[in-house]
Amino acid sequence: MSLRIAFTPASNLASGLHVLAVVGDGAPHSFQVDTGSVGILVPRSVLGPDFQDFDPSQDTTFGFISSGNTYHGQWVKVLAVIGVPEGWDGTGDFPTAEIEVFAVDSPAAFSGGMFGIGFAIEAEANGGAARNPFLHLTYAGEDLAPSYIVSADGIDVGLENIASDGFALVPLNRNAVGDDWLQPTGTLGIADDFSVDLPILMDTGIQEMLLFLPVADRPASLAGVSTLPDGVAVSISVPLPDGGQALAYQFVTGDTSEAMAPTTVAWRDGHGINTGRNVLAENDYLFDAAIGQIGFRTR
Repeated sequence: MSLRIAFTPASNLASGLHVLAVVGDGAPHSFQVDTGSVGILVPRSVLGPDFQDFDPSQDTTFGFISSGNTYHGQWVKVLAVIGVPEGWDGTGDFPTAEIEVFAVDSPAAFSGGMFGIGFAIEAEANGGAARNPFLHLTYAGEDLAPSYIVSADGIDVGLENIASDGFALVPLNRNAVGDDWLQPTGTLGIADDFSVDLPILMDTGIQEMLLFLPVADRPASLAGVSTLPDGVAVSISVPLPDGGQALAYQFVTGDTSEAMAPTTVAWRDGHGINTGRNVLAENDYLFDAAIGQIGFRTR
């Protein structure tokens, strides 16, 4: 069984892709779909009255590498009802997940929400696979397969028979602990004379692209800038095991006529590629946690 979860009407690649969900005992709340983190990040007030009595001395931290934002709160177990309409009256069937979410206590002004559905995330933005809502869905009493497709206009969850859906599929390797999949390797190309193989993170949580490389390993002509200037040709490819490419992503920085071009391309120290969400301008993205594979399908 597979289900479509629609994005909110205001969702787009510029402002982010959002779903409405009821988390705990509160009202429907808008969450940004984020393949660059794992776990639902939600203001505690959204959870409803049963979750307002807590000990702040027990707070831990949830932080994002891309933005540098950190949040303090606690993991609490709730029922999440996903894809509900605005003003939902509690009727009708929708996919649900009984799962721990991160209730944000500070900053107190935080009113947003993140729906972290990724894998192999570093640092504090990874609540672990047990807290990925799309890997623990049920619908009408039936468990849904732990897999999904993110496109520019919605998410399909509980996928089966994926091999016939037109995706170019890339197998993933297990991490050393055996509790998660590793990011695949992609090739970054800049201009005509630079390329490097790096782990690639498909991240729908940001619009910009982040390239993680030490200064000494960057192209010499661009090593001293924090953001690539306009007019630089950038390509990212993800190889298939038997040859060919699962993803061939190309653009020129600053070219606003290209839907695939991110707002900016910035250097960061480290080792990896964070694509940003503009890949979805021409591609659908698939993650299958059951057998360990990602895939891309050109529309």
